[in-house]
Amino acid sequence: MAIRDFFRKNTPEETQEERYILSIDGGGMRGIIPAILLNKIAMLLEEQGDRRPLYAHFDLIAGTSTGGLLALALAAPAEKTKLTLDGRFISYIYDQNELTVTDKLLRRKASQTLMGTLPFGIQVSALERLYVNHGKEIFPKTQGRLFSQIFTDKYDSEPLERYLKDTFGDIALKDAVVPLMVMAYDVANGRPFPLSSRDSHGYLFWEAGRATSAAPTYFKPAYLYDRQDECMQTLIDGGIIANNPALFAYSEAKKLYPDAKKFHILSLSTASSDFGFTISGAGSGVIGWIDPAKGTPIQKIYAGSQLQAADAIASVIPDLCYTRVHGTLGEQVKLDATGTSALAIMKEKALEIYRDNEEGILSFAEKLKARKLFDQLTLGPKEIDQLPAPTIVERAKEEPPMQSPELSSYYSFLSRYNIQEDDGKQEGVQT
Repeated sequence: MAIRDFFRKNTPEETQEERYILSIDGGGMRGIIPAILLNKIAMLLEEQGDRRPLYAHFDLIAGTSTGGLLALALAAPAEKTKLTLDGRFISYIYDQNELTVTDKLLRRKASQTLMGTLPFGIQVSALERLYVNHGKEIFPKTQGRLFSQIFTDKYDSEPLERYLKDTFGDIALKDAVVPLMVMAYDVANGRPFPLSSRDSHGYLFWEAGRATSAAPTYFKPAYLYDRQDECMQTLIDGGIIANNPALFAYSEAKKLYPDAKKFHILSLSTASSDFGFTISGAGSGVIGWIDPAKGTPIQKIYAGSQLQAADAIASVIPDLCYTRVHGTLGEQVKLDATGTSALAIMKEKALEIYRDNEEGILSFAEKLKARKLFDQLTLGPKEIDQLPAPTIVERAKEEPPMQSPELSSYYSFLSRYNIQEDDGKQEGVQT
């Protein structure tokens, strides 16, 4: 029996099906802001006793541009990437019997049967370091001369592409551990082009990352072979159509979970500001609207208006509970800012946004912690059985590794990925 069939079978019929979505905005280096917010949320859940990997809390993870890269990192099979694994959280899924009235009166504990082990997630705290360590590599200051932008893209896309290939290798998008969607735009045919694990067009993780981050004027388009339609696609940054991908994520979730009665979206911003542009009485002209020295006004106006539209529409959809975590940073930090002072400003803004939105975040975290349904996981029983079981971890304290093939394999797994045991505290949340 497949794992999703098991959970559907064991879910009471009267329970209203609810789904949880993580949506992350685009914004270049400002992606460090949602990266810090994600770590704060992961820490919050851990402090409340929920030790499941962050990805396992969501039924869909979506992102655009830099938010798409974060979504890819969270939903990738972590052990196949170059990302830092979080070995502290080896979490287990249990079938827990319902307590009778007598059991409750006598304070008996519910009996549990181990159904499977969740795979390792990435170390969420390491997401911030990706921007600190690789920002200058992707946005080098030796490039991006103002005059040259009239004729060429501001940055060479090779460093970004090289980083994505090195990080994700040849992982197929369809192999995401939870449903995943990143936004791109098919510029040749003039249409939104969501890349999802459900409808991946045969793309790999690194290719989806290259497409969703191909911001016009910054990087050249991604010319990728579509293995499904057997043609070349010209894809650019999904921020052209959905810098906040929440509505497209909602649409994707409706296809994935047609029986769901309620959807909850946690939408993380990159602190983009509403852009105002003063136009003289004679008008601005073509150069004024696209002037790089003024931040390419027409591009910022489009991006800002899309954010406003997404917020306005999402907040009135009847079956959608929309939690927007947002703050404004102003124009003092550009999308490609990699300097120490700019990073410090963005980190402080992230903490400020968390404080300002703490009530909504806490409320959403409570819902995540309370969930019992895990049929969104894409692992089958065989794959789950190959992961370390809790009995192995418990025996590790009493039995030398070499006396047990299971333990030897387990320690080899930890050593391979440079994972440290957390003093036997990998038992996770029993659900």
